[in-house]
Amino acid sequence: MPARNWYLLQCKPRQDARALEHLERQGFECYAPVYQVQTISAGKLRVKEQPLFPGYVFICMGMEDSWLALRSTRGVNRVVAFCGQPCQVQDAIVEHLRQRCANTETHRALSSGDRVQIQVGEFADMEAIFLSMDGDERVMLLLNVLNRQQRVQVRLAHVQPVSQGVVAPL
Repeated sequence: MPARNWYLLQCKPRQDARALEHLERQGFECYAPVYQVQTISAGKLRVKEQPLFPGYVFICMGMEDSWLALRSTRGVNRVVAFCGQPCQVQDAIVEHLRQRCANTETHRALSSGDRVQIQVGEFADMEAIFLSMDGDERVMLLLNVLNRQQRVQVRLAHVQPVSQGVVAPL
């Protein structure tokens, strides 16, 4: 059996899914790693799949396979290459990505201790520390008002994460 290796394809902007679909229709073995993340949309938490490497798809091919078919595949921009040679990706790397992405752990939009900025209301433009969800559409925040820590409830849609840094609640 001829040797088959993994390679990396760069997709056209925002056409990863299209490229994946058309490559699979042509019979190629492809892999586009995704992970689940919770997002805030219209005041509700929703679980959404995000690409781990936006704009790229792994493809398993042999040197005898038709590389010309890739050029005319919808959504595909180019094969990632160095010095004119397609860059091979080790099988172990792709397998590791498959195992990591198979873990269905959802990445939360907000975790206890995250800094957030209140966007609307009497506390607009103030920073606070996220404590917890209080129902589906409200959050409990720790806010510094006149050098005193106050717990306040705010609509989830009215807060925005400030940074990835986590601070322990006071």
